[in-house]
Formats: sequence, structure tokens, C-alpha cells
Amino acid sequence: MPPTRVLTPSTRDELVEALAQATPRTRLVAGGTDLVRELHRPGEAPDLLIDLTGVSGLATIRLDDGSLHIGALSTFTGLQEDPLVRRHALCLSLAAAQVGSVQIRNAGTLGGNVANASPCADGATALMALDADVVTVDGAGEERRRPLREVLLGPGRTALRHDEAIIEYPLPALSADHRSVFAKVGSRTAVSVARLNAALVVRLDATTGVLAEVRVALGAVGGTAFRVPELERELEGRAVDQGSAQLFADGCMAAVQASIPGRYSLPYKQHAAVGLAYDAWNMLALGPVCEPAWA
Repeated sequence: MPPTRVLTPSTRDELVEALAQATPRTRLVAGGTDLVRELHRPGEAPDLLIDLTGVSGLATIRLDDGSLHIGALSTFTGLQEDPLVRRHALCLSLAAAQVGSVQIRNAGTLGGNVANASPCADGATALMALDADVVTVDGAGEERRRPLREVLLGPGRTALRHDEAIIEYPLPALSADHRSVFAKVGSRTAVSVARLNAALVVRLDATTGVLAEVRVALGAVGGTAFRVPELERELEGRAVDQGSAQLFADGCMAAVQASIPGRYSLPYKQHAAVGLAYDAWNMLALGPVCEPAWA
């Protein structure tokens, strides 16, 4: 078997040239936190590794005309600390802070988090709630922009071609009227892989005191992170009170049941969804602390 070749592009043009040589066996390297484990498993080795870490501009985070653009090579540590992300996409910063260990956060990237398509990817859930798009470039130099929901197809599956690399995530920058939060349930208190996670984005109408906009995303409960549009519609126009908190928790529990009917973990995840929903709701800090009925 021929040895694996390695290409290390440093510019967009060099990246395009590298992608033009890609085959279905080619792998892209960013943080490498998932790929290194894959390479140690038995099986056919990649014919080509394209190292993205030296490509200029792919770790840039910028605000442009009301849109926040997050480079695919942004690390979780960078996302956790970046002032633009904290101001305009706080739920993503909170999600990044809960990814793995410090070492994983220092190396792991948002591009890899999506491209790997793990159902429990914390970054993907936050991006889904933020209405993020995915911008890619291919071996012909063509750029494409698609909603994240069209890219994530299932566990380990995306709509990305073998000659296509994610370069950035544009999303509508949240305003001062928005609040966004992220919460998750894991098996351990540190270095935890999510068993259930949730991102919540709301905009409160300061004049009427009701929720003018609501976005709810759930992850680690089904094939990919997903939005819950029925629940979003039910919450819009409501006050921030105990009744709305209970509606949110009930809606999250119902979404879990609809996503994994008959799964052995369903009873646990339904119960966890209620506690997680109240945690996320109270993190908004828009009203009095609300508690589930069992508290």
C-alpha cells in the first residue's frame, strides 16, 4: 500500500490545489482530536492528509454588517474567550467552554466539530440555535453557502464532498435585546461527552415584556442536532414566567420522545430534558427562578 501523502497549504489557492487532489479516502486535518483516534483504528489508511492548520484566515472571527463570521479553524478556547462571540453568540462561547478537557479545547476546532458529525457535538447544537450557515470551498475553487441543517445528515454523515472543506460559519449577530444560553447533561463533571444538550436563544420585547423571538436546539438525542419549531412558536408571545418555563420543559421532553421513540435511553433522557430545560431557562436571567414540579 502506498504511504499516506501529506499536504500543508498556507493560502486559499494552495488549499484549492490540495482539495483538487482529494479522493474519498482523503482526510482533512484541523485540530486532529477525532482524526488521530480514527487513524489508530484497524482499516485502510488515508491516501492523502490535507493539513488545514496553516491556511491563513481560517481562524478569523469578525463582525460584518450585522453578521458574525467565525472561521472554521477557531478553537474552542478561542470561542470561549473571544469578545465578539461572547457579545453576539454567547451560547456558542458557553458550549465551547464545556467541550472536553483544556487540551481538547486548545486543539479542537469548530470546523472539525461539525465535519465529524457526532450527534453529541456541543458546537453544532449552539450553531443550530444561532441560525448559522456553513461556507465551504472545493477543489474547483467554488464556494458554497448552505444552512447547517442541510449539511448535517446523520451520525458521522454530512453533505460535504470529499474535495470540500468548511472555511467559515456566518450567522446573524445577536443584538443587546437577545439572550442566549447553552446547557448539557454528561456522564461526568469534566471531560464530558454530552448525553443531552440544549441551546436557547430568545429576544424579549422590552415594551410588552413578552418573548418576541425564540430558537430552541437540542443535541445528543437523535442523529444530529435539530431545532424544535413547534415549541418555538408556542413560546413566542408569552411572558417569561413559571408557565412558560413549564411549557419549555414539556416541549423539550416531547421533542426527545419524538426523536428517539422506543430507545432504551428514552426514559432517562426525557427526565434529563426537564431538568436541562429549567437550567437553560434560568440561565436567561429574565425573570424569577423557576423550578420543575419535583423540586
